[in-house]
Amino acid sequence: MTGPADRAAQRALVERSLRARPGAVLYDAATSTLLDVASGKALPLDWARVAGVEERADSATRRPFLALLLESGIEIALADQGIAFPPVTAGTGPLEGLPAAVCFRDLAAAEGRLEHFLLDHPGEQPEHAHVALFLLCLAIIDGARAAGFDVSPEERRLERLLGELEARRRG
Repeated sequence: MTGPADRAAQRALVERSLRARPGAVLYDAATSTLLDVASGKALPLDWARVAGVEERADSATRRPFLALLLESGIEIALADQGIAFPPVTAGTGPLEGLPAAVCFRDLAAAEGRLEHFLLDHPGEQPEHAHVALFLLCLAIIDGARAAGFDVSPEERRLERLLGELEARRRG
């Protein structure tokens, strides 16, 4: 069990780590809230439910990040990309090439590619790649929800994209 001294050390580590990447994640100590700068999404951080905090380095880039293990078993990362979390594939099934961690920038990129297809290619039928992009978006949104984010706006955007993709399939 983590005691008050451990919690203070964890908070200090989080605050120190985030000072090193102010353009990615901010922390509001008064409300105990993390803010993903790129998306503007807030994540309440209940310190009583933080099981561990650890400094790590990305295996591919060697860039440092801070891993927070939550009591729920979900691990989030505070990194240069923002707040990263594991995608959830319960609603999609396995997805080829799915990374172990995603962030809201990944969602924005995938949504942008779908929007481009829908707006700039109005007469074309969706292909497998478009469905795969939609499923990636779903896995990211489900992962964000599991990490504790409110994803209501993202769900509405995804429903709209699905409706447009389905309308194209029907012709």
